[in-house]
Amino acid sequence: MKTLLSFIILLLIYTGAYAQLKPGFDAQEYLEMLRASKQQSDTALKHDKTPLPLHFKQRYHSPAGPLKNRWDLFTDGQTAAIVIRGTTADASSWMENFYAAMVPASGQLHIDDSTTFKYHLADNPKAAVHIGWLLGMAYLSKTIVPQINKLYTEQHIKDFIIFGHSQGGAIAYLLRSYLADLQSRKIIPADIIFKTYSSAPPKPGNLYYAYDYEYLTHGGWGLAVENTLDWVPETPFSVQTLSDFNEVNPFKDVSKIVGKQKFFVRLYLNHVYNRLKKPSYKAQKNYEKYLGHKVYGFIKKEMPQYVEPEYAATNNYMRCGTPIILKPDANYGTVFPADPKNLVLHHLFYPYYYLTEQNYLHN
Repeated sequence: MKTLLSFIILLLIYTGAYAQLKPGFDAQEYLEMLRASKQQSDTALKHDKTPLPLHFKQRYHSPAGPLKNRWDLFTDGQTAAIVIRGTTADASSWMENFYAAMVPASGQLHIDDSTTFKYHLADNPKAAVHIGWLLGMAYLSKTIVPQINKLYTEQHIKDFIIFGHSQGGAIAYLLRSYLADLQSRKIIPADIIFKTYSSAPPKPGNLYYAYDYEYLTHGGWGLAVENTLDWVPETPFSVQTLSDFNEVNPFKDVSKIVGKQKFFVRLYLNHVYNRLKKPSYKAQKNYEKYLGHKVYGFIKKEMPQYVEPEYAATNNYMRCGTPIILKPDANYGTVFPADPKNLVLHHLFYPYYYLTEQNYLHN
C-alpha cells in the first residue's frame, strides 16, 4: 500500500498535476529567498544578520557580466529558484542603474558584433523599460534559459521562483516578461510555472509596461515587497508628459475647449497651458540626454561594441507588481537606529527580513 502511494505521489509530481508553488505572498517562501540572496557574497555585507538558507541548495553560480550582473540557481526538491544579484560596489554596476533612459518594451539591442538581443516584454506599443536593467537581463538570459531547459528535461522541474533584491528585483520583472514571450514561442516549455518576488525593487518601466506585467502575473504570481522607509522603490525619477496618456484623453487638444472662451480668457488659458506643458517635455529631454546619451559613454567603456539604441520619448516610471508592504513596527527604530550617513539602512536584506517576520509571522 505504501509503495502504491509513493508511486502515485511521484506520478503526480512528474506529470505536473501536483504543483508545489502557489500564488500569493508566502512569508516563509520569501524569507528563504532572502536567505539565498544574501549568500551572493559580492553584495552581502558582513554585518547583515540574515541567516543561511534552510532548504534551498545552490546548484549553479553564473559568470559576471560586463556590468557585474550575476545570478545563482538554487533548488529544493521539485522547485528551482533563479536568484538575481543586486548592485555591487563596482562603478559599472552603479552605471547600469544610472543608465535610466527608456527604450520600447519590444525591440532588439546590438550587444556586440556577434550578439543581437531580440526581446518582447509587453504587447502595448507604448510600453517602455529601463535600458540599463534590460542590458543586465539580456546578459543573464544567456545562461538562465539553458539552465531552465536543462532542469525541465533532466529533473522534470516545472516550478521556478524568480527572485531579486534591489537592482536584482528590477531585473526580475524584466526576466519574467522575457520568459513569458519565450514560452509563447516554445523556446522554453509552456507548462513551467513562474512565481516572481521583486524585493526592494526600483521602478522597471512606464505605466504601460506595469499594466502588461501585472496582467501577466495577476492572481498573485508577481509580488513586489517594499519597506515603507526604503527610498529605492521610489526611484528612478518619474517625468510625466502629455504624451504619456492614453490616446483618448481630454488633454490632447485643449484648443477646442479654449477656443470657445472669450478672447482674453483664451490668451490666459493658452499661456497657462503652455507654461504647464513645456517644462515636463524639457525635463524628459534632459532625462534622455543625461541618463541616456551621457551615461552611454560610460557603458561603452565596459561594452565597446554595444550600439546605442533609440530611446523612447518617455520617463514616466511607475511601481510594478502586486505590492506587499512592510510597515515598521514600534521596535523598528531600536533595531535599526536612524543614521543619516547610512543611505542603505532600510534597504538591505535584514530590515526586510525583520519586517517580514514582524508583519507576517508574529502578528
